Amino acid sequence: MPDSESIGTQLAAALRRKVELEVALQAAPDDAVLRGAYFDHLLALAAQHTGLGYAMLPELGHPVYFRGATPDVANLVQVFRDRVLEMPMAATPRRILVLGAYAGYAAVWLARRHPLAEIACVEPMPGNLRLLALNIGPWPHIRMLATAAWHSTTRLAVGVRLAGDWAPALHDRAEESERKVPARPVGDLLALLGWPEVDYVLCDVVGSEAAVFADPQAPWLHQLDAALVQTYPALVQGVEQTVAACFPVAFYDHRRNGEYEVFERRVPLRAYPPGPPVLKLIADEPGFAPLLLHDLEPVPWAFFVFDSRSCQLHPGQPGQPKARAVFARQLSGQTRFTVTLHHAGVSAAPIAFTITVEQPDGSEVVRAERVVGALEQITLSVPLPALTGPHAIVLQTAMAPGAVNNNNAWARWLDPTLS
Repeated sequence: MPDSESIGTQLAAALRRKVELEVALQAAPDDAVLRGAYFDHLLALAAQHTGLGYAMLPELGHPVYFRGATPDVANLVQVFRDRVLEMPMAATPRRILVLGAYAGYAAVWLARRHPLAEIACVEPMPGNLRLLALNIGPWPHIRMLATAAWHSTTRLAVGVRLAGDWAPALHDRAEESERKVPARPVGDLLALLGWPEVDYVLCDVVGSEAAVFADPQAPWLHQLDAALVQTYPALVQGVEQTVAACFPVAFYDHRRNGEYEVFERRVPLRAYPPGPPVLKLIADEPGFAPLLLHDLEPVPWAFFVFDSRSCQLHPGQPGQPKARAVFARQLSGQTRFTVTLHHAGVSAAPIAFTITVEQPDGSEVVRAERVVGALEQITLSVPLPALTGPHAIVLQTAMAPGAVNNNNAWARWLDPTLS
């Protein structure tokens, strides 16, 4: 039997190898062989250890967490290596409901695939919920509901566990004292979310799909463009027919994609033409974005980000160069820059706010300037000539002419956005 010292040495070597693979993947994110080796290493690491670990995938820009000695990494592999959710889709979903969200890997993948969509994760198991909250934390447009999906409002008991908390089958046939898992119908879940409808449903609820899709006339089905449903016929006899009855062949195509039954509306209700994505200049989405600061005063409040979408750019003393924050961005056809300019200072001189958009050679494409008085707030909307490729968006502040000093000159850029 190996002693504790040799076990520790083996773990240290495994963790070093994990970091080496992560660094290599950052340099070559499209290398399929390297990616396969990384996931194989995660599978081996998770199989031999308990506790909380994490994976660093180059496309995410932040860690995704998994539990050792559980099926977590197997599910992570399905989503991010095997890409079980990747398929062409005519619809453009704006509201996605993930029933049986587990640890959140599918929700994170969908958030990248559909960046404009709101996503709601429905998951009843406490252990999964803790990991789910950790994994979706960096994504502000993903929410979670701590409940199960069912055909009515009730409480359920845990029956067969196919793989621990990964795949517990819930049922309503137990004594009241054993039914501890809250459950709601999809219509109620949408009401809790404040959604008038849902466009896309991903469902993997280990036998509960028969209850979720029990009523083919349920109102929430009428606006649904697509559904991916994993069925468990070994647990519920005839479940494939029950689910298929909710998707009339006159309106929906039906195909199989891996373990999922796919139902997609032949003529989507929501299929928007492709357009430039909305680009938040300041965001707390996963991943880093470059920022350069120039000519700032050496004070702690010279520049800082607040409320996740806004920044303070303190102007220098009158006569000094403009304070500048330079954001390097890859543009893809955006035609407008919008921002709210706010002078939050009291008893302060006016501030001149300037926005320029520059090409890589430094030449200006667009320039706009506004002078804002103390406690004033002005919305600025600047048209852009459908810019593409690398550009620099430069925010600048300076004291307006006539100012004696920059005391209380709180120059704030609220939610600067390219669209």
